[in-house]
Amino acid sequence: MKNKIALLLIAVLSITMLFGCSQSENKETKVSAEKQEEIKIVMSGPKAPPTIPLLRMMETNALGENVKIDFKIWNGVEELLTIATSSDYGFLAIPVNTAAKLYNKGVDIKLTNVDTWGVMYLSTTDPKCNEWEDLKGKKLYVPFKSAPPDIITQYLLKEHGLEAGKDVEIIYSTPSEIAQMVKVGEIEYAMNIEPFITASKMGNEKVRVIFNYMDEWKKIKGDEYDIPNAGIVTNNKFLKENKELVQIFEKEYEKALQWTLENPKESAQLVEKYLGLNKGLIEKSMPTLGLKYKQANESKKDLEKYYETLLNFKADSIGGKTPDENYYYEEK
Repeated sequence: MKNKIALLLIAVLSITMLFGCSQSENKETKVSAEKQEEIKIVMSGPKAPPTIPLLRMMETNALGENVKIDFKIWNGVEELLTIATSSDYGFLAIPVNTAAKLYNKGVDIKLTNVDTWGVMYLSTTDPKCNEWEDLKGKKLYVPFKSAPPDIITQYLLKEHGLEAGKDVEIIYSTPSEIAQMVKVGEIEYAMNIEPFITASKMGNEKVRVIFNYMDEWKKIKGDEYDIPNAGIVTNNKFLKENKELVQIFEKEYEKALQWTLENPKESAQLVEKYLGLNKGLIEKSMPTLGLKYKQANESKKDLEKYYETLLNFKADSIGGKTPDENYYYEEK
């Protein structure tokens, strides 16, 4: 089944997310060594925002002395699939479109929270470009063909009367390559994700963001809707065997995320230590990394609106349908 899923995911996997929990002062929120035997779990994520709180949790031993954490970075489809299709892991940070696709293809997972929102922006060095209509006849660089950054870009263009490939030429590249080309002035119009937008701005003072996709989304969908980007999944076998630990994880992850936002310098140091990313860039981009915690069941209306849009543009980007109720974790 892994090979089949891999083929289906390669075109749509978007590591868009680019990127911790203060140690709980309440001893009751930790898994007590006196009550439980040692538990070994795998926590995994990409070099992206939703992974940062996991780093803080490891540093503070937030899940308790008897929980031994094996942290793994996943860098691509094969590594992600190896973890996602195994019942041995505990918590996996993943794009929400990929989570839906895995679920719809039969992988026994549950989405526990959404923790990264938006993080997509359109920038330019052209002082005359201020409206969507100004992009007509231009070359727009976009990362991840057929993945959410591409799909949402085409959706927004269409909503403003522009057709990708006809009115606007889309050129695909990687986030890092786009950021570098913007820095050196090789391209004028670029859609990108954080922290690559911040990297472009730090390297070229002419760069300015003209469209925050979250703002543009709200104008079309309504102020009550946000763009969900990434979250945490667990497998149902682990959930059934460790119900209390999953509840504790959610509480501690939320605290870790809040600590991350309140301590950007220290958070950036953790990112450099564990993920090898530039701490100066991460610290500067922290306000626009889109970190916000919401449990999966509380994010359902945002997710369904987002999935509906992806489904209409490219059905296989979420596995051909909107996930059913069993996809959403709810603490009971």
